[in-house]
Amino acid sequence: MKPNKVIQKRGLLLTVVFIISVLTVNIGICAPVKKVAVFPFAMNSTQDLGFLQNGMFSMLSSRLSDPGKVDVLDRETVDKFLAKAQKSNIAKGTITESKARIIGANMGVDYILFGSLTHFGDSVSLDAKMVDITGKKPTLSFFEQSNKMGDVIPLVNSFAGDINKKVFHRNLANELYVQQAPQVPVAPGQLQYSGGVGAYGAGLLGQRTSNQKGFSTYLKFDGVIGAMATGDLENDGQVRVVAATDNNLMIYKFEGNRLVQTKKLEFPRTNRIVSLDIADINKNGYPEIFVTSLTIQRDGLQSFVVEYNGKDYVTTVEDQSLYYRTVNTPDGTKVLLGQERGSNPFDGRINIMMPEGTGYTKEKRIRMPRYTSDLSLARGPVTSDKADEYVMINEFGRLVVANNAGSSEWESTEKYGLTGHVWLMPREDTDASYRERVYLHPRIKFQDIGADGKKELVVVKNNEVGGGTFGRYKRFKDGHIEILAWNGIAMAPVFQTMAVQGWISDFALADIDGDGTKELIVSVVSSNKLSILSKDTASSIICYKLI
Repeated sequence: MKPNKVIQKRGLLLTVVFIISVLTVNIGICAPVKKVAVFPFAMNSTQDLGFLQNGMFSMLSSRLSDPGKVDVLDRETVDKFLAKAQKSNIAKGTITESKARIIGANMGVDYILFGSLTHFGDSVSLDAKMVDITGKKPTLSFFEQSNKMGDVIPLVNSFAGDINKKVFHRNLANELYVQQAPQVPVAPGQLQYSGGVGAYGAGLLGQRTSNQKGFSTYLKFDGVIGAMATGDLENDGQVRVVAATDNNLMIYKFEGNRLVQTKKLEFPRTNRIVSLDIADINKNGYPEIFVTSLTIQRDGLQSFVVEYNGKDYVTTVEDQSLYYRTVNTPDGTKVLLGQERGSNPFDGRINIMMPEGTGYTKEKRIRMPRYTSDLSLARGPVTSDKADEYVMINEFGRLVVANNAGSSEWESTEKYGLTGHVWLMPREDTDASYRERVYLHPRIKFQDIGADGKKELVVVKNNEVGGGTFGRYKRFKDGHIEILAWNGIAMAPVFQTMAVQGWISDFALADIDGDGTKELIVSVVSSNKLSILSKDTASSIICYKLI
C-alpha cells in the first residue's frame, strides 16, 4: 500500500474517532436533568416523629440534588401531588413500587424515593426504595436496623450514598455525610438532643430524659409580645429583658424565678414595633435599644433608638426609615445594620451603620442576594470555621447561605421563619379593596451552644394552620426552634424544641438568672385555647436551660 493512502486512511480513522468523541461528550453534556421525588417516609412509632420525618426529607433532598444533573422536587410540590393521588385512591394505603410508578408518571419525574422508619422500644429500622419510573432499571432497595435511635441519620446517609453511586454514578466522600442525629421526642416543650453526650454537654441529654416540660415560664402577659431582646441596659451587671407590644416597651429583670417589670415606655399609637436589638454601638457604656417600627398603615417605617442615660430611658433617634439589626463580626464585636426602605421588607440596600453625633450614618453597603431582609440575617462561619459568611431567611422562607460578596452558596428545601408581622403592599386591584401582604421573619442567630468552639445557627420555625391553605391571611398552629449546623453539604438539624402552641415572635440567648450560663429565652404568642383561629390575645416568655 502506498504511503499516501495509508496516511489518508489513518487520517480518516482519526477523524471518525474525533467525531465520535465529540458526539459522546455532547451527548453527556446535553443529557437531560433527572427529576427525583422524595416521598415523606412513613413513621411507625408510638411517638410523634414528625420532626425526624421532615429532617430526613431535607437530608435526602440535599444529598441527592446535583445542579444541572439531578433535580429534587420541593416538599410542597410533592405534598400537593400526593394529596391529589390520595383523592383519586391511587395512593391509598401503603406506597408500593407499582403505586410509586403510577404517581411518578403523573408527576413527570424519573425516580421516586419512598420508605418507612419503624421505632419500637430501643430498636429502629429503616426500609427504603429508589424506583425507576420506566422500570428499565431495577429498584434499589435498602434495609437496615439498629438498637439506637441515634443511628437513623447515618443509615439515611448510607442509603443516599448508595443512590448517588449506583443510580447517578456520583461518588461523595463519606465525611460529607457525617452529622448528629435527631433524638426521639419525650415530652412537649423539651429540647431534643441529637444523641450522645459530649459535643453538646450532658445537660441537654438530662433535660431530654426529664419528665418536665423542658422549659420554665418566666412571664405570662395579656397582649401580643411582638419582639424581644436582652442586654445589660443600665451597665449594672444585671441582664434585662425588653419586650415590645405595638407601641410600648416593657423592661423586666429576673427576680425569684420570674420576670418583674421595672419600667414601661409608651410611644405614639401610630407605631407598630416588629423588631428589637440591644447593643452598645456608640461605645458610651450604655447599650442602645434599636427599635424597628412600621407605621400604623404597615406600609412605611418610623424606627427609633432608646438609651438609658444614667437616670432614665430617653429616645435619642426617631422617625428613621430603616430596619435595624445587629450582627456579630468575625472578631466577636457587634455591628449595626440599617436596611433602607424598599418596595417591601425584602427589598432595599443594607448598610453598615456607624455612630455620628447623637445618631448613626451609613458607612458601607453590604451586598446580599435578592429577597433579603436584615431582620432575619446573621453573620458567621458556615461551610468552614474560617469562612466569613451570611445566613438569611429570604422572602420565600428559604434558608440561604451567602459569601461576603453576596453570592448564594446554598439554599434550603425546608421553609423557616414566619411571624404575625405583616407589611402591606400598595393597592392594585380595581376596587382598591385588597392589599398584598408580605410577612416578616424573626431573627436568626449564631451561637456556640455546646461550648465546643463551633457556632451553630438558631432558627425559628412557625407552622401555619392547614399548611398555608388559608392563603393571604396566615394563622399559626405552633412553632419551635431548631439548632442547625453545616454537615458538609447542607445545614442540618442538630436538635430542636418541641412545638409550642401559637407562634414564636422572638428569642434571645442570655444569662438572665446570673448563674453563669446562657439560657434560651423565647417569646410565644398564642390565641384563645378554644379556637386556634381566634385572635392572638396572650403571650408568654419561656426559658430553656441549654446545659
